[in-house]
Amino acid sequence: MNYAPSYAEQQRDPRKHLVGISTVVVFHFVLVYALANGLGRKVVEVFKAPLDVSIIEEIKTPPPPPPPKIVKVQTKVSAPPPPAYVPRTETQVQAPTPPITTTAEVRPEPPPAPPAPAPEPAKPAQVNIAVACPNHQSVPVNVPKQAIRMGLSGQVLAEFTVAASGEVKDIGIVQTSNSVFNQAAIGAISKYRCVGQGRDVRVRVPFVFRNE
Repeated sequence: MNYAPSYAEQQRDPRKHLVGISTVVVFHFVLVYALANGLGRKVVEVFKAPLDVSIIEEIKTPPPPPPPKIVKVQTKVSAPPPPAYVPRTETQVQAPTPPITTTAEVRPEPPPAPPAPAPEPAKPAQVNIAVACPNHQSVPVNVPKQAIRMGLSGQVLAEFTVAASGEVKDIGIVQTSNSVFNQAAIGAISKYRCVGQGRDVRVRVPFVFRNE
């Protein structure tokens, strides 16, 4: 059966403290020796001596060298040679002929012709009173009283239309010596009994008024 020593027994072993005890003995021996030879006093004098202080100047770096100068080399440009002499040649320039402008005359269109007048209705044929109105002599024609009072005599030329049926219409006075006789002539014509000629015919009849 193995037996392990305890921690207290290991500490009581003098071999464990041999190095420490030796170091302490050597230190005391050196200390005694230094005090005996005045080493301590030299140490004190060294601490009391003024310290030599020297200022170390900063090492200045030299400035960089200046950049090299750039020398511009100017190349001489020679002047161009003068132009070669060229004699002048006179060329006759003909003036351009002016363009011929033709202006077309624009004539306005003539105004439209006025419409042709309507043809006049054909006038009825002229027929003698004796043919158209056979009773014209039997119709009395009296002198107007006003003409009698005035002592006037006169003449009237009257005109009227006899229709195809014998009707008397469109009585008018063509010529008169005095208007006082007109109504007497128109009244006598309205009493005519005419004969139709198959179409409208115009009839003229003269009247003579004598104030005796």
